Amino acid sequence: MKIIWIIILILLTSIFLGCVGKQPVTEPLVTPTPSAAPSPTPSQTTIVPTQTPENTPFSTSPIQYRSWIDSDYGFYKIRAVKDNASYQLAPDFDTRNFSINEGDTVRWMNDDMFDFSFTLVNNEGLWTGRTAFMQYQGQRFEYTFNKTGIYTFYVKEFPKLAPQKITVK
Repeated sequence: MKIIWIIILILLTSIFLGCVGKQPVTEPLVTPTPSAAPSPTPSQTTIVPTQTPENTPFSTSPIQYRSWIDSDYGFYKIRAVKDNASYQLAPDFDTRNFSINEGDTVRWMNDDMFDFSFTLVNNEGLWTGRTAFMQYQGQRFEYTFNKTGIYTFYVKEFPKLAPQKITVK
C-alpha cells in the first residue's frame, strides 16, 4: 500500500512541476493601418474592336478509341485515350454507332474468353483479306481514319453480331 502512495506522490509531483515554469514572453502584434490611396481621375477611353479570324486553327492531338470485341457481346466496350490519358465516355455512349474526328485511330481488341478468332471486315474496303485477323485473346488491330465518311465493320466469323458503324467527321 505504501508503494501505491509513493507512486501517486511521484506522479502528482511530476505533473505539478511540469506545469509550473516560466511563461514565454510574447510581444504584441502590430497591425498595419491602411493608408488612403489617391482615387484615379476618370478619363475618356476609346475602345477599338479587334478583328478575330473566323476559322482559328487549333492544334488537337488525335484520339485513340479502343474497342473490345467478344463472341457473345460483339463490340461491347469502348475507351478513349488521348496523350496517354484515358477519358471517361458518357454512360449512354453507343459502342456500335459513334463519331470520331479525321486523324483519330480505332484499335479493336479480341477480348473473347473462349479464345475464338476474329476477322474484322470493313464494308467500304479500307483493308482486304486477313489484315484485321485477331487469332487469340489480347491480339489487336488498329486503323487511323484519314478520310471523312461512314464506315461499317463486322466480325466475319460471327455474322449475327451487330455491326459497328463509325462516322468520321
